[in-house]
Amino acid sequence: MSDGLHWVLAGLLWAWTAAVVGTSGVAMLRALRRRARPHARPAPAPRPSVVVVRPCAGLEPHLGRTLRSTGSLRYDGPLRVVLTTTAANDPAQPLLHRVAAELRHAGMDAQARVIPACGTNLKASQLSGVVDLGHDEIAVVVDSDVDLHALDLEALIAPLCDRHDRVAAVWCAPVEREPAGAGDRLSSAVLGGSLHAFPLLGALDPGGLVGKTFAVRCDALRETGGFAGLVQHLGEDMELARRLAERGWTTHMSPRVVGSLASGRSVGSVLDRYVRWLMVIRAQRPALLLSYPLLLAATPGLVLAAVLGERVGLPGAAFAGLLVGLARVAVAFAARRLAGRPLVAGGALTDALLADLVLLLAFVRAAVGPARVRWRERSLRLGARGLLEPG
Repeated sequence: MSDGLHWVLAGLLWAWTAAVVGTSGVAMLRALRRRARPHARPAPAPRPSVVVVRPCAGLEPHLGRTLRSTGSLRYDGPLRVVLTTTAANDPAQPLLHRVAAELRHAGMDAQARVIPACGTNLKASQLSGVVDLGHDEIAVVVDSDVDLHALDLEALIAPLCDRHDRVAAVWCAPVEREPAGAGDRLSSAVLGGSLHAFPLLGALDPGGLVGKTFAVRCDALRETGGFAGLVQHLGEDMELARRLAERGWTTHMSPRVVGSLASGRSVGSVLDRYVRWLMVIRAQRPALLLSYPLLLAATPGLVLAAVLGERVGLPGAAFAGLLVGLARVAVAFAARRLAGRPLVAGGALTDALLADLVLLLAFVRAAVGPARVRWRERSLRLGARGLLEPG
């Protein structure tokens, strides 16, 4: 190998290393700074009217616990809570009615409703049936597995209260609190030990929106066509963020995280979940798909390249591998801290290995597989911009 080729390959290795280390540093710095900022408080009364919607499907583990946590929300203004399913025979229906009655007994305006599906995306259908047809000023959407005991509702909606500001939505980064098996362990490694941890990922993508827990101004939502315009989309949150941005609105990530109590998942179901996420990116933001092997889960590839580079004598190859390894460990610790997980060296190293493996496997399946996903026991074809098509 000529000296010139040696230096070209070394330059490529170092350019990749610099990109990964730099991206990791920027994500950690931005996320930790956001967490340290004082929480904004809403302007004095009158408070905007708020509806909290908790779409459900099936009797998930911890469902009673998470729905009852809605009663911990405090808001000095008009507030109503709607617990929803799409079918009267949904196994969760009796529990939803019991929890709604408990919330009413505690002084909340709460009800359980059946919202028939009006599209393939059952969550968007439920949101459309409540939010689009209501007269609330702000809608707060919370997935059924989220525990709300730590959520400050006043602080969450604060950025939306200034009518002269163009902030349309605020979202909370989800973290997984109680892994109960191998599948849960893999998922918690991704969401609490990698650059895909939403507190870090959101710091890199300030225009994004993660729909697990978010608040949105209903006037901005109506400009985009409401949730009714999203009922055929997989990744309705990403599509909503795109539509808001097209109309000059912005989205913000809250400095607070929310805990998901999802548990009991198999390894296969967790991998399928991340494949679906990457399929949404493939359909809606294809240019970002390569960011997974090149940035978000780059450590295995970079370390391999460094080892091979050292064997053929590339200048600085070993140091590049060491540097990217240290950056990866730092990301694992930062993600754990932001998720409120123990800062244990063994756990952080395990997170790094498991998370990168899951993301790389999901990338391969999403990149080369057919544009088809399995979602809630249905096989669906993924069309342009994430549109879902049966068959």
